[in-house]
Amino acid sequence: MLSKLLKYELKATGRIFLPLFLALLLFAVINRFALGPEEFDTPAMISMAIYIMIMVGMFVMTFIMMIQRFNKNLLSDEGYLMHTLPVKPWKHIVSKLFVSMLWMLISGLTALMSILIIALRNGDLTKFAEAFSTTHHQAFELLGASVYLLSFEIIIVLLVTLASGILIIYASIAIGHLFNQHKMLASFGAFIALSALSEILLKFFNMIPGTAFSSNIHISSVNDLISMQPAIQLIIASGIIFTGLLCAAYFAITNYILSKRLNLE
Repeated sequence: MLSKLLKYELKATGRIFLPLFLALLLFAVINRFALGPEEFDTPAMISMAIYIMIMVGMFVMTFIMMIQRFNKNLLSDEGYLMHTLPVKPWKHIVSKLFVSMLWMLISGLTALMSILIIALRNGDLTKFAEAFSTTHHQAFELLGASVYLLSFEIIIVLLVTLASGILIIYASIAIGHLFNQHKMLASFGAFIALSALSEILLKFFNMIPGTAFSSNIHISSVNDLISMQPAIQLIIASGIIFTGLLCAAYFAITNYILSKRLNLE
């Protein structure tokens, strides 16, 4: 059933995001040829303005859709229908989370691709590939195979941080709907409270030896980077653990409210 929820969510949101992505790439191509090295005429300015508006709109729409799909589908009148399905609440949360993360990642990649389309000139792509190959070779010589572990950890950090940012919003909205009046205001207050509590927990977590900010690391040369590599990886791993625990807490709050304290009035 989770796969069906994911399919439905992707289909419902894809009809909005895919045209936005295509429009952004289209205007990136137009600007690629419209912007000359020495001229910046009115049509080019208009095209660039439209491109910027589409990019801003894409990120704004991604954020709004993340909130709107969760709130409207699960905590408004549509919730009466969604919660009659033979699906546990945690599957609804997971489907919303995964699809929101997917569109956010695709939005970022599409924006980067559009910037490269505009910025790169003839031969730049080859130079970029050569620079990347050289950087990879030098990093492998300095750090060895652990460069792949470090890269993997960085990717995990980004994904877990993204999930945490989405789940704290879900938890805040769920808490806000426990109130009969001023639910959006209560959700905003819950977001502030959860953010403050997370910061307090982070300060306590950082008091544990070996965690994110408990160690004083000063890197002034390549040799320092190599010697401090185990400590750096331990710090990254501790950050993943802490953020993962926050994700679990936000998820548990949201799941409990949807399962035990659901208020659709």
